[in-house]
Amino acid sequence: MLLIPSSLANCSLSFGESSQRYNLFSTAEITPASTDKFERRLERIVRELARLVMQRTIQEIESIHRDQTVSSFDLDGESYRRNRRTANTIDTRFGPISYERWYFQNTQAKTPGIAPLDVRLGIVAGRMSPALAEVTGRLAADLPQQAAREMLAERFSVTPSVEAYRRVIADLATQVRSVHDDEATRQLIAWIDEARQSKGKHDVLLQVGRDGVFVQSRPCWEEASCGTIAVYDRNRKRVGTIYLGQMPESEQPTMTRRLTEVIQGVLRGAGAEALRLRYVTDAGCHPQAYYRDVLCKMKHPLTGRRLKWTWCVDFFHACEYVSQLAASLFGSGTGKAHAWAKQQRHTLRHENNGIKKVIARAAQQKRRSGLKGTKKDFDTALNYLKKYKAHMDYAERRKKGDPIGSGITEAGCKVIFNQRLKQSGMRWHRVTGQYIVDLRTANRSGIWDRIWKRLICSPADLPPISCQSTSQTV
Repeated sequence: MLLIPSSLANCSLSFGESSQRYNLFSTAEITPASTDKFERRLERIVRELARLVMQRTIQEIESIHRDQTVSSFDLDGESYRRNRRTANTIDTRFGPISYERWYFQNTQAKTPGIAPLDVRLGIVAGRMSPALAEVTGRLAADLPQQAAREMLAERFSVTPSVEAYRRVIADLATQVRSVHDDEATRQLIAWIDEARQSKGKHDVLLQVGRDGVFVQSRPCWEEASCGTIAVYDRNRKRVGTIYLGQMPESEQPTMTRRLTEVIQGVLRGAGAEALRLRYVTDAGCHPQAYYRDVLCKMKHPLTGRRLKWTWCVDFFHACEYVSQLAASLFGSGTGKAHAWAKQQRHTLRHENNGIKKVIARAAQQKRRSGLKGTKKDFDTALNYLKKYKAHMDYAERRKKGDPIGSGITEAGCKVIFNQRLKQSGMRWHRVTGQYIVDLRTANRSGIWDRIWKRLICSPADLPPISCQSTSQTV
């Protein structure tokens, strides 16, 4: 129940002042400057009133039951004993508020205690209300630290220190991470159900991608990983995309585990009805290993049958090697090189067995006229096309409506990592960088609201704040 302060006499910003401001504004000359001034002052009055209401309401919660507060309780296998009342100041959407609450000490030495009221209010990192922390998380996902703190000061009149801000982000990101992949799975299943309602000639498509992106960590540049899972309807319109991101890690086992668990969860939740399964990447080391060691061996979690994944080498990566062939044959930047490369790209994209034709034409041109560029560049490009020609059946795949480019994954690397983690002068520790990546993938995947609703609506066991008895077990 909302507890309204019984008196606002000590508050200089009152409804009387509000009325006075209104009279001054309405009777004086109306200008853009006076309108701006009136609006801002009115906002401060309303915000201050809301701040006082919230502060008094929270202050009253424990004071009503001050003499009935439990002396001890058990929670999650730990025992806590009442210690003392302590003051706390937190930031809210209306500004900072202060209140007192009981602090309970853990009976185990050197183990942190808790303040039950803070837990029940959902205070994040002991510093922010959940409503403000939610906004802070979205700001941190998009803005550098200083810009985010300035935005908090402008919009909510709160100025958390750098240390407090980082504690909030760490606490919030840890909570988001704990449910991120589960909610991503649920969202993908919902998209598949939506796609199955569409009309078209194709099966619903689940497309997976994976790529690496270098970020400036401490002390050097290292390769992070980005995974994408997209759903296409029967007309091959993309319904939605889930992004996964992982800071640099040797052999990238965490990305492999997370991507596999989400895929398995989606297949399990989508039922036994057939899905077309597509894997589109470049031919990097880790993407290849994931296809060879995981996807090729994957079985349907419900039927136990081996799944049929098709792997496509990104069309635009293949085109880069076609351009390299052209430069080797006709000279870099020449008109003949551009014309030949354009013709071969068309062949590769639209003609059956196009890759074989491109390889044959390149070899024939070399025999006839030799090379205008280096033999090393020619051999590198030709060997790449020969090695992966089995995964370059672009014309056939286009007829079936399957994507042939990894643009979704390339965009994921840009959106999740480059735009946020590679700004001027930025360097990251793996742990702190992961906090931002987790917040950003939740936001960019469109599952932030699902995650936040789950976090605040399904809390863990909560400690008691008051009870008639002298002890309480949860």
